Amino acid sequence: MVVKKKSKVTTALIPVLFLIGIIAIVTPVNACYTNRIYIMAIGDDLDLPRTSNFIIGNIKFSGDSEPPSAGVFFYSKIYGESGEKYAMLGMLKNGFLIMTDFEFYCPIFDVWWINVWWVMGEGIFRTTDTDIEVYFRESLTIAMPNTEGQCVPASIFMWLSPTAEYRESEGNPTDPENPLRPTGPVKIWEQGGWALAGVFWDVGIPMDFGFGVGILPIGVISYLTISIGI
Repeated sequence: MVVKKKSKVTTALIPVLFLIGIIAIVTPVNACYTNRIYIMAIGDDLDLPRTSNFIIGNIKFSGDSEPPSAGVFFYSKIYGESGEKYAMLGMLKNGFLIMTDFEFYCPIFDVWWINVWWVMGEGIFRTTDTDIEVYFRESLTIAMPNTEGQCVPASIFMWLSPTAEYRESEGNPTDPENPLRPTGPVKIWEQGGWALAGVFWDVGIPMDFGFGVGILPIGVISYLTISIGI
């Protein structure tokens, strides 16, 4: 575990997980016919080897002019090549669903994910006091965040693809006259929906990835285990 003593967060999650396990046979997410959405993603990380994840999220539609409120909890364990163990935990209680049509290029699968739901807010983040580097998204090596075992305030996010829609990629990211862009018809990923939850963190790389110089969305991504509309 991330914490050395039994965490109140862990204790509180037990009845929640039990309840979700009972209602897991309910129909998949459909925002048009529900007031609240619950999702869970448990399993191996889709980007990093030797990594196991747990993500739970909820989105509530109030029906007024305010954006839908949202909460996220995620936990991940990474086992380094030399045997070191690293864990991270993040929690967002009072976040918001800020868009449902976010799209971005995924270099891992070489597709453009489309109609992705973006949850965002200020929460808390904690890691083990472990220095570990990973080959992040098969594109660059970075040092994972280290909060020295302390809870710190952080910008927590969740990207949710309940329908796993994507378009194939075309173009060249280094050619301004032929930029990388989505092309072709909308397709559905065979393995189904997925969730990515994490923290925006300064990894110390002097490059602007679109989130600020050196800042990357560092998190855990797994296929959806459960998606429930109530």
